[in-house]
Amino acid sequence: MAGRPGFLGGLRGDPQDRDADSGFEAGLGDQNVRLGDPTSRGDGRLGTLPDFDPVWGTLGAPTAGGSNDWLAKSTEEQPEGIAVDVEIFGNGFQISGQIHTGQFDRLSDWINMQSGFIQVRDAWHVHLGQRNLPDPEQRRGILWVRLEQIVLIAERAAVQKSRLGAPVVQKQRRKVSVVTPGYGLRGSLYIHAHGSMKQYLESPDPHFLPMTELNVRWLSDPTLVARFPFAMVNRVQLVTILDESAAPAGDTANTLPEASEGDMQLERMRGAA
Repeated sequence: MAGRPGFLGGLRGDPQDRDADSGFEAGLGDQNVRLGDPTSRGDGRLGTLPDFDPVWGTLGAPTAGGSNDWLAKSTEEQPEGIAVDVEIFGNGFQISGQIHTGQFDRLSDWINMQSGFIQVRDAWHVHLGQRNLPDPEQRRGILWVRLEQIVLIAERAAVQKSRLGAPVVQKQRRKVSVVTPGYGLRGSLYIHAHGSMKQYLESPDPHFLPMTELNVRWLSDPTLVARFPFAMVNRVQLVTILDESAAPAGDTANTLPEASEGDMQLERMRGAA
């Protein structure tokens, strides 16, 4: 390469020679590049600057794949765990659908680990007390329900489950009448054998109290009655509780109350309970 001595004794060649040796195309420095114009990627291809999305920003919406799990899968698309048919009651609303319990084998364990909103699949809003009433405009889908607004969650068909290796907890069965916003409830609560009703009610846990042999009456229409073998009542929705039975000697439950006594089937009827 011909050239002249440059600064510090180095060789200084002609511009044509420098461009050939460095790998840059001659004349590239003469181009005027403006923001938004196509720019070289260094591999001979032209590209454009990324557009700005008003929601996601410059990078645009996320795409599936990558190391982030939330980009690859959605919990709305792939439910996990046992599907439990439920009826959900709130002040002025009733919902029918399914809840998937994830890693838990019991709905009561799952619900007491939740906060915020819970997901109910294949769900629809029901005419109060008339689940089987046909509705041509009825729509089913994934419904998100705010947990703190739920009065009670009932299983439509509670199945007795044996839990091998589970600790045995001695409990008293107490017949109670409960008033909540919108509903009057009558059924059985289960309290620790040496505990008191006051301690049970003032304890912060569990958030949802299990009840068996539950009768539900609508305060707005006492003729509407629903019966469930098992349900869970939101502690913060309790208004009054009438303890109808002193704890009789020997009346204890050796298992957690998910295993209801008897195979009471769900009934919906008008008239006295």
